[in-house]
Amino acid sequence: MVEIVIMLLPVAAASGWYVASRHYKSKIKKPSNEYKGYFKGLNYLLNEQHEKAIDVFIDLLEVDDETIETHLALGTLFRQRGEVEKAIRLHQNLIARPQISHETRENILNELGLDYMRAGLLDRAESIFLELEKKSSHQVNAVRQLLSIFQQEKEWLKAIDYATKLESIDLYKQPLLLSHLHCEVALSHISDDDSSIAKSHLRKALKIDPMCVRVNIISAEVAMLKGEHKQALKLLLKIMDQDIRFVPVFIDLILNCFDQLGKPKQKFDFLAELQVDNESTIVISRFIDVLLEQKGAREASVFMHEKLLQHPSKNYLKLYVDVDNESGDMESDFLRGIIKQLESETQSFQCKQCGFTSVDLNWCCPSCKDWGVIEPILV
Repeated sequence: MVEIVIMLLPVAAASGWYVASRHYKSKIKKPSNEYKGYFKGLNYLLNEQHEKAIDVFIDLLEVDDETIETHLALGTLFRQRGEVEKAIRLHQNLIARPQISHETRENILNELGLDYMRAGLLDRAESIFLELEKKSSHQVNAVRQLLSIFQQEKEWLKAIDYATKLESIDLYKQPLLLSHLHCEVALSHISDDDSSIAKSHLRKALKIDPMCVRVNIISAEVAMLKGEHKQALKLLLKIMDQDIRFVPVFIDLILNCFDQLGKPKQKFDFLAELQVDNESTIVISRFIDVLLEQKGAREASVFMHEKLLQHPSKNYLKLYVDVDNESGDMESDFLRGIIKQLESETQSFQCKQCGFTSVDLNWCCPSCKDWGVIEPILV
């Protein structure tokens, strides 16, 4: 309640100033109807009848060059507070006033478009920003909002067009965004079993951003579906040069390719080299599995013993317990039971832009809506 009162005080003050200035200019000595309206609004405000106070102040302030900023500021406050219906009503009432200038109408339209976006009325917002796109003073912002709308509507081809348009008029390159938009188009054509168009968009994505890990992941998954595991493995291994932090995330895809190709030695050598400078529990765990399979429990136990001495950690200790369970060398069943109760950590991800964290990999951050900003957290 207090916040609403504080929010309305500037409006009340502006109304008071406006009424006083009108009264001074007209040199009327007795209180006018405008004064009465102003005090009526204050009375509603003090009695916490905020809706009525809002209506009085809005009606009291005539829309002209001196008061339009006050109206727009009030609408922005409503939208920021999540009171979108009030913001929409305010801006619709302003646009209906015949005395506003073309420039003022465009500014109000922009605010109304933002209201509709906040309310999830994307079709209405789209119509407004398509109109504002034709106005030079609003073109950049309109294109930016339309780009956001088409992404939310998953109209990826339109989003690509507007991302390209934004680059040309704003002179700001967005390779991460464009590469991921092409990936989205590719995925839609893969689901429609149209691999030729999908491959075309994947090539475009990689050309725009050669470091886009997602392109090689999608391409590898397509190859695996076709049984082309040699090609899939080649694509997946490129991740090591793009961003090695993503290798643990997709390590099971890589190991599956080695298995499908019948290359146990190459699989062992890959993991042995990878684990040397990699502290990921996932990588170490997969290497232990291969050690147990190809070298035996004793060698796996010795490896994990040395690893634990070099890098003491709860997760490594749990891996050591698991290895010793295989070898039967664990001296204390009690210690084994306690260690097994320690909570295991899982692979997680964090947005480098806004700090959003998740256990799932999102190529587009659900919080800040930026593409390609989610990174694996080392586990």
